[in-house]
Amino acid sequence: MVERSSTTGSVGPTLSVVLPNYNHSQYLPRALDALLLQERPADEIIVVDDCSTDSSAKIVREYAVKYRSIRLIENATNIGVIATLSRGLGEAAGQYVYFGAADDFVLPGFFETAVEMLKANPGAGFFFGDAILVDGHTGRTLGARPPVRPQFHAGCIVASDVARLLRQNDNFIVTGAAVFRRDATVAAGGFDENLSSFADGYLVRKIALTRGFCYAPTPVLTWCIFPDSVSRQVSTQATRAREMLGKIEARLTEDADFPPWYPEAFRRRWRFATSRLAIEDDPINLELLIDMGAQNATDRTVFNCLTRLFGRNARIPVLGWLWLRFRPFSLTGLATTAFSRHAAAIFRNDSARSRYGSRPQLDPPHPK
Repeated sequence: MVERSSTTGSVGPTLSVVLPNYNHSQYLPRALDALLLQERPADEIIVVDDCSTDSSAKIVREYAVKYRSIRLIENATNIGVIATLSRGLGEAAGQYVYFGAADDFVLPGFFETAVEMLKANPGAGFFFGDAILVDGHTGRTLGARPPVRPQFHAGCIVASDVARLLRQNDNFIVTGAAVFRRDATVAAGGFDENLSSFADGYLVRKIALTRGFCYAPTPVLTWCIFPDSVSRQVSTQATRAREMLGKIEARLTEDADFPPWYPEAFRRRWRFATSRLAIEDDPINLELLIDMGAQNATDRTVFNCLTRLFGRNARIPVLGWLWLRFRPFSLTGLATTAFSRHAAAIFRNDSARSRYGSRPQLDPPHPK
């Protein structure tokens, strides 16, 4: 465990962490240690355990004995992650709230940067940074999010500019890499259980459109991807994906905070995203691909022909066809974001070589 005080000298909590957990005892110490090691630690860390059957509660109690900032709340029955998040929000006393995940972990500097930028921009609804995606089982790096950055420098984007950004690209706000103003979260209605795994996606878009946000193009979170996660289960089952899309479209259409053109744009992007998950399966999930990616008989014919001709190697040509059909994002923005990340990585490695010699020291220091 990390030996570190979490007191900040402030009167009342300023930053609250809500950490929902269900049977993630093997990941909890990593997540809690990363939270406690923040240069600007949270004033309270509320772990809401959703009736776990493993040793999760025992682990949190042991941490709570050592760190006064940690508090355990236990659900009497398993109510699901969205209801668990809502309960945590109701318990949080901070002006700012971070909604974490027990199987992910935050990176150094996250909370300090978030609180500083939110204090400097009192109108902004939340702050967010980049997330590094890794395979939850192997630790292999899979990429980074957002795929297209909303801007390439740290700063605030006002609400009136968010609709323009959404026309060009979407899915640029990573909830697990965001710190929210509590009042903005409550005013937006919190987490809607009817939207299941998209409850947080709806919430961040609504707050962005009404309050704007702060962003810094720097990694603040390691996001561990598991094939059995709730969001992937919904997105990779054709019937559930179609039903969820219908619910989301209806909600977006009835909410006046969203531009009237947005539901149709979201539908195209959702179908592209679920189709992309289908081609990542091994073998390619042709049923899901056709169900979500085919808009007509031509699409179905193309998908069938490509998968028969190329087998596993069909992923790239199918992805190219999907992009031509849905145009989900700006290729220029995607390329520019990839280049900026690559340049930043080269700069970090050069700095490490200058500091440590010819061999860069990439591993973080161990806590004392």
